[in-house]
Amino acid sequence: MRAPLPFAVCLTLAIAPSATAQVGLGDLARVCRERAERSRPRQVAALEPFLADLALGYQENQLFLDGKIAEAAAIGDGLVPLLLEKLQPASGGEPARNLAGNCRRVLERLDPASFVDALAEMARGNHEIARPEAIRLLGHAGTPQSVLVLTDLLDQTTGEEKRLVVRSLRLLRAAAPATKIVPALGSNDRQLREEVLAYLVAARPRQVVEFVLQALGAERDTRLLPQYVEYFIAAVQEHDGVARGLLWLLDPEKLDWQDRLRLVQGLATIAPKDHEPTTRRMHEILDSGDTTTLAVQAAVTLRALGDRQGVTKLQRTLNDQLRRPQRKREPGLYEQRANLSFAIEDYGDAIADYEKIIEYTEGPAMTRRAWIGIAKSEARRKKTANLLKALKSSGMTVGEIELLGLDDPVVRETLQQDKVRAFLQQLAKDEAPK
Repeated sequence: MRAPLPFAVCLTLAIAPSATAQVGLGDLARVCRERAERSRPRQVAALEPFLADLALGYQENQLFLDGKIAEAAAIGDGLVPLLLEKLQPASGGEPARNLAGNCRRVLERLDPASFVDALAEMARGNHEIARPEAIRLLGHAGTPQSVLVLTDLLDQTTGEEKRLVVRSLRLLRAAAPATKIVPALGSNDRQLREEVLAYLVAARPRQVVEFVLQALGAERDTRLLPQYVEYFIAAVQEHDGVARGLLWLLDPEKLDWQDRLRLVQGLATIAPKDHEPTTRRMHEILDSGDTTTLAVQAAVTLRALGDRQGVTKLQRTLNDQLRRPQRKREPGLYEQRANLSFAIEDYGDAIADYEKIIEYTEGPAMTRRAWIGIAKSEARRKKTANLLKALKSSGMTVGEIELLGLDDPVVRETLQQDKVRAFLQQLAKDEAPK
């Protein structure tokens, strides 16, 4: 026995543009059922070739199933009513759950906003398979109604389903429900806390900053600390309390090196200008004699906060190190000095040091970073001829060069210049198989 077709889907079918006559409100339910029944044989015939494959486990057959899911979605939204039925099988079992999950993956590609009423009905229902699948789909239905339904479900769900609700609100980047979500940071469920933090980073709600700061102080799992940092970077600017509340994380035992680097970078915007606790902590990093990327970022953060002494201090330290006979050919020191010069927009000095790296290093990774630094510096100096010379010497492919512009708007704009486009077109011809 199949599940009844949701009324919202019937309504869509009844008032579809193909209708040739006006339908009275009193006749709507009857016309809905008649149209659904007439459409059903075509839907069944279209979906039938996929059913056996869609009953396979997704994790074990992901590559194969992604292809089948794409093929089914390409048939179009005529499959929506039948796919929604498959979300609520009459009996359980692994194949039925697999089929429901894979049909949901097809529905994700068919504009869930167009059948959000049916999803709301399932998400509020009692069917143990359909309910979580509908919650997942609501996260792909970018409508105010989906946010309202999911917000209501925060009080009605527990365990995995509550985590799914938070995840769907994250996908929607819905900031409004934040006050109902953040209390879960006090939960003993680590997975739920992780989902809440991922939501906070995506939605960037500012109204819960104080609550999250308190939760940070009580967090028991150090692996989650970097996500708190990411939230504050995303949501906070020039906030004395948050800056003070994050400085303790700079202790090496709290965060690993890469996460401390990210925090130092974030403090450039989180801390207010001339924020004494932050500037003092940045100077402590520089006074330790550190010449790594962490020290470079500490100097850059100080500069952003209005303190230029940090740049001068680090330049002096790097220069002193490079004057030592045993270190004057050390490419790592040139790289840090080049990165510092680039950050403070001294592009000529940066290029000189990037060229030293190429001269002294035998490592391909560092050499590549140096060529990228030269290219980015020349783009900012608007020296197109020098840029082309660097790109030719770098040995980078067309694809690698174009990738440079993905996260760098200055390079992206430069790559559109006629001379650069002509160079890339010729390089593509040279790369083509002979």
